[in-house]
Amino acid sequence: MIDPGDIHEGMTVKDRYGRKLGTVSNVGDTHFELGQGSPARRDYMVHFHRVERVQGREVFLASAPTTVPPED
Repeated sequence: MIDPGDIHEGMTVKDRYGRKLGTVSNVGDTHFELGQGSPARRDYMVHFHRVERVQGREVFLASAPTTVPPED
């Protein structure tokens, strides 16, 4: 289990294969918001239990929400 205190606004969010999904736009008690685009054109709520690991300034998800497409 990751420490939710390790996740901060502005961190890059990637899927388990390293594809960028977006950035952390807000952090709550049980989840964080993943924003895509600049300014964010869409936000997704991601529960902390979906996080596989935090490495530096990157958050890797064990399983991405099915509706989140990779960000190009």
